[in-house]
Amino acid sequence: MSALQPHPTLSTKNQSAALGTLSDDALFASGPSEYETLSGVLRVLRRRWRTVVLVTLGIFLLGLLVCLIMTPKYASTAIIEINKEDNSANVSTDTGTASPTADELKAEIETDISVLQSDGLALAVIRDLNLTHTRPFSGDIVSSEKDKPLDQAPLTREKLIKRFAKNLTVESPPDTRLITVTFLNPDPAVAANVANAISQKFIDSAMDRRHKSTIQSSYWLRKELDDLKKQVEDSEQKLADYQRESGLAGVQISANGGGGDNAGGAAGISPHSTVTDRLYTLNQELTAAESNRISTETVFHLVQSQDPEVVLGLGSMSASGGNGGGSLTPDGGIQLIRSLRTEEAALEQEYAGAAVKYGANNPRLAQTQQQLDAVKQQLHAELQRISKRAENSYLYAKQNEDTIRQQFVKQQSNANEMADATVHLQVLAQEAYSNRALYESLFSKLQTANLASGVRATRIDIADQARPAGTPAIPNYLKYLSLIAGVGIFFGISSAFLRESLDETVRRPRDLQRIAGLRMLGYVPRMQTKSLLASSGGDSKLIDAPKAPFSEAFRVIRTSIMRALPSIGSRTLLVTSAAGRDGKTTAVYNLGVAFAQQGARVLLLDCDLRNPDLHRLFGCALSPGVSDLQDPVTKAEVLGIVRHTSLSNLFMLPAGPPPEFPAEFFESQTFDALLRVCAADYDYVLIDSPPILSVTDTSIIASKVGGSIAVVRSRSTTQSVLSSLIESLHHANTPVLGVVLNDVRNPENDGFHGYSYSRQEEGPIHAGI
Repeated sequence: MSALQPHPTLSTKNQSAALGTLSDDALFASGPSEYETLSGVLRVLRRRWRTVVLVTLGIFLLGLLVCLIMTPKYASTAIIEINKEDNSANVSTDTGTASPTADELKAEIETDISVLQSDGLALAVIRDLNLTHTRPFSGDIVSSEKDKPLDQAPLTREKLIKRFAKNLTVESPPDTRLITVTFLNPDPAVAANVANAISQKFIDSAMDRRHKSTIQSSYWLRKELDDLKKQVEDSEQKLADYQRESGLAGVQISANGGGGDNAGGAAGISPHSTVTDRLYTLNQELTAAESNRISTETVFHLVQSQDPEVVLGLGSMSASGGNGGGSLTPDGGIQLIRSLRTEEAALEQEYAGAAVKYGANNPRLAQTQQQLDAVKQQLHAELQRISKRAENSYLYAKQNEDTIRQQFVKQQSNANEMADATVHLQVLAQEAYSNRALYESLFSKLQTANLASGVRATRIDIADQARPAGTPAIPNYLKYLSLIAGVGIFFGISSAFLRESLDETVRRPRDLQRIAGLRMLGYVPRMQTKSLLASSGGDSKLIDAPKAPFSEAFRVIRTSIMRALPSIGSRTLLVTSAAGRDGKTTAVYNLGVAFAQQGARVLLLDCDLRNPDLHRLFGCALSPGVSDLQDPVTKAEVLGIVRHTSLSNLFMLPAGPPPEFPAEFFESQTFDALLRVCAADYDYVLIDSPPILSVTDTSIIASKVGGSIAVVRSRSTTQSVLSSLIESLHHANTPVLGVVLNDVRNPENDGFHGYSYSRQEEGPIHAGI
């Protein structure tokens, strides 16, 4: 098989199968996002620890600098106690004032806090303590208002009030009747003086308001008392005059109801006389007569119906109720009615039975009919006698009622004449007593108010005076620096996750999963190696330090390539990258050493004719080399091949001098013949090429080899660039064996296993994970 043509297995179907074989889904199976697990979050923080430290340290230092240049301020606190309201000087007539509820006490304290924070109180303290000549208030004076008083300097006044309010804190501890007044100032003495001045000014202001209120109440009371005094004299004179005129001078008048300070008491009059007693007796007799008349009248009207059953019912009611005037008593015909009614019922029953048994013309039936008619006539006659007795009872009851009513009306007229005089007397007495009670109550309040205005008691006390502080309250270094450190750590961690979310470079196995069928052959840890310009011929970690992680990494990559080769067939492999300085030349060289250490004959071709470096690693000249070939090679010995100084089975053909048209050279038959001869004479041919996304040389070479290997630099090559790299190799119709992730800085943090496994002397086995 020619090395110039793709392997026969590279048909579309077989190539897909080969790539599927190369992909190891079980190795890098998709799992939860790093942000979804604690271990993933910790890995992100370990990867970005420098960002966290730098941002945190920067914010902390900035906050420390602010604290150091901040002007220290001292805090002084005065404590005010709000006592319960003293109602001794209350001019209200309500003496039953209850203790304030919790909500009322809270509202009262909030009102006092608002007064302490008022602009008027602040201006008074500023004037009294002459704060305009102390810092920082001296800087608030507007130049155009410098010599004016504060009442005429609105701009200065507003600025002073704002600064004063900014440094003043008035609070009330929960579930107490205390108010704390705290003031901040660069001078501790000024802070204490202001806090004490505010407290004292607040107390003085409350006392002044209370005193003014008492004086106003006293003035109103004096004015009202003068009017009341005249009203009392007039009302008492009217009462005496009426008693003489009405003949009620001997009537006992007394005060009933509320007394003392309550002016709502009533004047009581007790005029005991035979007129009212007689009227009461007649009223009871009239009521009884009316009841008896109504009962007899009802019985009379019902008896007029001549219904025996009704009369019998009224008889039972009269017997139980005791009314009816005796017309329906058992000895007054009710018993006879009941007997006749029973006899009538028996005859009717007997007549009905005989009519059925003997027929209508039977003599016995006629006899029964005659007996029945006689009973009915007797029953009717008895009902007539009862009706007459009921009528007589009704007429008697009505005449008795009329007689009693006449007596009652006459007595009522006499009582009304006396009641009119008594009512008017009581009205006059009530007016006199009310005026005197109100006068006495207001006079007592006036005396109390005069006493309170002299004492000027207050319910507000200073529980604790403010004292100059020894240490500044601002800045509080422990509090501020702790807060700054917390903020710094927060922004540091946020910055780390922000950088992580914005990072699109390839550095983890999961970053390769976005390209279907792509396999990672292995990773190469970062090593502090010499620059290619400073390298001496034959240097390699695989030779100098075969047990180093760097050396083990290339042996792992060699094994991965050998696993993939049976599906490819050809052992002419292209090693390329997306951009320069990704490490493809170092990868080619160390892969060659790894295969040579296995015993295979390996040839390295430096086909990076634009920027060759492979000859530096062998310590040989650039020419003769690949570009020096003019005619197609037909023999195994190619001019310019160099043997490695330490490995006899490792060879390298330098690039030679840069040609004028490198792409045309790779399209020539000379390069095809070179690949064919080298593939026949060596076990492995590894080709170093230019970056595939930079020039077209690599795409031409890729179309002539059996497989390609992509080298990407960790945290440098982005995922979009990697996708373009793999897509370019696919367009060249060459199978991609996989990707080598180069320059991995922290394998454990990026989700890789470490390359370390050794047994220390006389000790256990150690494995790096």
